[in-house]
Amino acid sequence: MRRAAASLLAAALLLGWAAALLFPLPASVGALREEYLCRWETGEQALDYAAAYAALVGAGEEGVLLEQGGVQGTIPPTQAYRALLPMLEEGSLAQLLSLSGQGLSRIERAAVWRTYSARLWYADGEWFSWTGNAVARTQLSARPYADTLTLFSDPPAAQVLAQLGTQRLVFRDAGTLTAHDLVGTCVSSVSLPAPYAFSQGVLTLDTAGGRRIVCGMPVAEALVLPSAAFADEGALLACSALEKVTVPFAGSSAGGAGSDFRGEFAHLFSDNGRYCVPETLKRVTVTGGVLVAYAFYACSAVEEITACGVDAQDIARQAFLGAPALRTLHTPRRDVVLSGEYAARTLACGCTLYTRD
Repeated sequence: MRRAAASLLAAALLLGWAAALLFPLPASVGALREEYLCRWETGEQALDYAAAYAALVGAGEEGVLLEQGGVQGTIPPTQAYRALLPMLEEGSLAQLLSLSGQGLSRIERAAVWRTYSARLWYADGEWFSWTGNAVARTQLSARPYADTLTLFSDPPAAQVLAQLGTQRLVFRDAGTLTAHDLVGTCVSSVSLPAPYAFSQGVLTLDTAGGRRIVCGMPVAEALVLPSAAFADEGALLACSALEKVTVPFAGSSAGGAGSDFRGEFAHLFSDNGRYCVPETLKRVTVTGGVLVAYAFYACSAVEEITACGVDAQDIARQAFLGAPALRTLHTPRRDVVLSGEYAARTLACGCTLYTRD
């Protein structure tokens, strides 16, 4: 009797298993059959999830972004997606913590995950991440990488940014940033609300006294600093790979006066009074300001200096002494004092070009 009952039970289980294969649960059917209208550059096409996922790039304001064979495509967003994405990009911390992925299509969930899984949010020592359905508190040890870090406070220590491999900092609220915050990191882009501005690898701050150069990006190999009135001490301290740079003045300010004025170019690489000009830096161009005596002191590896934009009367005769590796000098002042033997010739701009073999 027990054997017969066991046989009947086994048969029932086998029939149930077969039925499940032939007739999946409704939720599975919906996921398998979900289709999307993709608007390619070449026309429209209906795609199932597998085909859409194979071409998935990520989440964009206009919808799910696809690419196939070099052709761009977009899956128009659902209402839930339209509400979610702007908050992920621009919302306050309170708004982020109230978000939900409910109502997203399957491909939208995949797109949001692909775009935001490598991002973290930070506020006064607390970390937050996208879980796939919400933004929630997380332990940093559980999220060892963040290419983009959104900040609701001043940033964490530079060592933490370096460990995370962070490349982009986005300040959602007002915050502060200095070159010391970036030393040893691979940050290449910063977004801060006005009066800060970021362009071509340089962060500046507009003040009542004029524009201040705040810091350059650590990954930069070449920089052109914008016109400014002042430069923070150590503004380029994090730029350890810098090979060439153009500055609007050497030292701390364009005016070259006042008790706080520092005329050494190395002021831009100062770390609490210790000059840290990188050995990689070979070429320096100065377009204005004044050049005091020994202006390039502590620039042991600089080989080429161009000062064509500086008025001759604002260049000290001894301005270029103390730069032992100097091989080429372009200056409007003719009677500068140099260490070593240099050949000199007059250029079309009226400057003198000094060269050393």
